[in-house]
Amino acid sequence: MGVVLAGHLAGFPDGVLAGVGTSPCPARAWTEARTALRFTTVRTPVISHDDLGALALLAHVPVEVLRANADVVALTALSEEDRDTLDAYCATGSLRRAADLLHLHHSSVSRRLDQIGRSVDVSDLARTKLALAALKLLD
Repeated sequence: MGVVLAGHLAGFPDGVLAGVGTSPCPARAWTEARTALRFTTVRTPVISHDDLGALALLAHVPVEVLRANADVVALTALSEEDRDTLDAYCATGSLRRAADLLHLHHSSVSRRLDQIGRSVDVSDLARTKLALAALKLLD
């Protein structure tokens, strides 16, 4: 992992992931930035620790506890394409908006979600979002 110290986020090259710490204390800001970085994705490359809210607490759960969670285990069994579909659906809350985000026809996303629904409960978006966030922390 490379480190960039920056006063602003403008001008970052494509593909760079950034976690932002906002504490006035440098050591705490560094910890916040590293925590936020763990939640970044290609779709959300820059995350401020402040924007994580209570989700930041998940970073303090031991990895072995996250890895043993039944929802996380179910997500690990999915293909990356299925996890991307589920992530887009959770992020948008809509089948059609997820399809737009993924550049797919809504019927394709519907079929994928039906297939995913055989192993993961996709009806509870909050629970699924939490499991997806926990899975990101295992990478």
